[in-house]
Amino acid sequence: MRTLAAGKGSAAVSDLLALAGLGLVIAGLAALAWWLIIPTEGVYMGRRAVIWLYDRYAHRYDMVKNYYREYEQMYLAQPIMEAVAPHRSPLVLDVATGTGRLPLAMMRYDRFQGRAVGIDLSRAMLQQAAKNLNPYSERVDFVWSPAEDLPFADGTFDVVTCLEALEFMTGPKAVLGELVRVLRPGGLLLVTQRQNTRLMPGKTWTSGEIQAILAEMGVKAEKAQIWQVDYRKVWGRKGGESQATGARPLGELLRCPGCKEHLMQPQGSMWLCAGCGGQANVGDDGVIELFPLYKGR
Repeated sequence: MRTLAAGKGSAAVSDLLALAGLGLVIAGLAALAWWLIIPTEGVYMGRRAVIWLYDRYAHRYDMVKNYYREYEQMYLAQPIMEAVAPHRSPLVLDVATGTGRLPLAMMRYDRFQGRAVGIDLSRAMLQQAAKNLNPYSERVDFVWSPAEDLPFADGTFDVVTCLEALEFMTGPKAVLGELVRVLRPGGLLLVTQRQNTRLMPGKTWTSGEIQAILAEMGVKAEKAQIWQVDYRKVWGRKGGESQATGARPLGELLRCPGCKEHLMQPQGSMWLCAGCGGQANVGDDGVIELFPLYKGR
C-alpha cells in the first residue's frame, strides 16, 4: 500500500511540475507577444505588421495618447515658429504623421499661416488624420506614401518633422536621409530620439550616434531637449541657405513616384501624371492614395 501511495504521490508531483512548466511556457509566449505588439509596435515582425497594427488601432490611437492641446502648442508649434521667424507661412512636411498630431498643432497655433503635408503608410491613420484636420482642410494635405521614398523634389520644404517614428521604421537611416533630402538648405529639421532603449535593442540611436548621422547628411544638430518620458527632441538646420518655399499648393510639390520626373495634378477625384500616365485616387476623406503607384513600379 505504501508503495502504491508513494507512486501516486510521485505521479501527482510530476503532473504539477508539468503544469508549472506549461504555465511558464504560456507566460513566456504571452510576454513575447506583448513585447512584439505593444512596446515595439510590431517593428521586429516587419513593416507589414507595423502597418497592420496601426490600421487596426487607428480609431483608438488619439484616445490612448491623450495629447493636451496646450502642450502641443507649447512644445511643438511655438518653438517651430520661433525657429523659422520672421516667416509666418512655412511649408511643413510631417513624415509618419499618424493621426495628424503635428499638422493639428500647427493649424491651431494662431501665428502659423503656412501649409502642412502629412505622409503616412497606414491608410486608417490617415483617415483619422483627415477627420481631425477637417476644419483646416484647405491648408493641409495627407498623402498615403512610404517614408523611404518621399514623392517630392530635393529642397522642397521649409520644415520637416518626424516624431516618435524612426525607431519603428525598417530602414531608419534611409528615412532620415529622405527627410534631409526634401528639406531646403537652411531649413529646419525636427526628429525625436527614443530614450528608453531597453525594450528595443538595435532599433535606437544614442545622442552621439544621431548627431553623427545628421552631420554626415549635412545637418547641424542645434539642440536636443528632453520631451515626454521616452523621447528627446532633436533640432537641426540643413547646411546652406535658400529662400523660404512658403505655403504652396500640393500641385506644385507632388512628384509622380512612377516616373519621378513630372508633377502630379488634380483632376476630379484623381491625381494624374502627364508623363507616365500614373493615377492616384483621392479617397472620400480627401487622402491622396499614392501608395499603389509605388507597388506598381
